[in-house]
Amino acid sequence: MAIPPEVRADAETALQEFCAQSSSADVAESSRLEFEIAENHVVLIERRPSFLNHLEWTSVPKAKFRYSPAKSVWSLYWPDTNQRWHRLSSAKTDKDIRVLLKAVATDTSGVFWV
Repeated sequence: MAIPPEVRADAETALQEFCAQSSSADVAESSRLEFEIAENHVVLIERRPSFLNHLEWTSVPKAKFRYSPAKSVWSLYWPDTNQRWHRLSSAKTDKDIRVLLKAVATDTSGVFWV
């Protein structure tokens, strides 16, 4: 089931603000955050110039936010080295995606930022 339009619009605003804060002008040439919205989830992506060809950019998924229409909450997932997603047990579900974005930003476990 798709993310309701009003929830999607709020999530887009929150993600745009998060990506803008994390991708300041002084590092935009070397790294930036973007996001992709699918039917029931959002993936936060880090983009960097390729190691072999600096004219090409690589994309690395950093976090996934899944929306549950039945419960009207978001949950947070992290990718392992095989790009399989795992629920972050230390982050509770929340109606506001900003709470989970804060969990990503303040992560001390290293699952999002290595």
